[in-house]
Amino acid sequence: MRAGAARLLFCLVAGVTSAALADPLVEALSNHGVFGAGRFTDHSNADVLPALAAALVFATLFVVSAVRRAVLRSRPGRAPAWLRDSRAAVPSRTALRLFPVAFAVQMVTLFGAETLEQLVAAGHAFGGAVWLGGPILVSLGLHAAIGLLVVAVLARLLDWVTQSIVEVIDILRRLVLAWDLLSPGPVLVAYLAPPPPLDVPALTASHGRAPPHFRT
Repeated sequence: MRAGAARLLFCLVAGVTSAALADPLVEALSNHGVFGAGRFTDHSNADVLPALAAALVFATLFVVSAVRRAVLRSRPGRAPAWLRDSRAAVPSRTALRLFPVAFAVQMVTLFGAETLEQLVAAGHAFGGAVWLGGPILVSLGLHAAIGLLVVAVLARLLDWVTQSIVEVIDILRRLVLAWDLLSPGPVLVAYLAPPPPLDVPALTASHGRAPPHFRT
């Protein structure tokens, strides 16, 4: 997986995760009257678990792709250069620069999940800004703040998970190589092999006689 594809996948992970985490928080504040009177939510969070499940799938794809790339390019006992330099293709600074894309994914995910939830629960979409879960400006600010935090945390978390898996694989590879080096060679195996069985029929045919002795 190239760096561009990895970063796009990271944006999907961050955006969907942010939407799943921020949505119930903003709606809870609205339902408790923090933003004043008014109907800001649909009083349902049925879309949270599916969104979290989708985020987990994207995160798994990201980690598997990063680990596969690391294993293919690495040598036993030494972390691959791309992993040390790029920090799993999404270093912290790069992750922050990707925040606008991740935030766009977050808003699209939130709108789609909330609209689908309203169609399933009420049979129709509520329209307006109900999908935001609160007053427009306040909700956008809260969603953005949570999205930025998720981007920063995910960049480190996915990097840690990826490097941990790569290190475990590297340790296992070194153990396999060490075992091969410690394995007995062909000569030693032949030396330790049990002797062949005695030729019983030949001994029987000799009637117990000793081999002939020639005088000089």
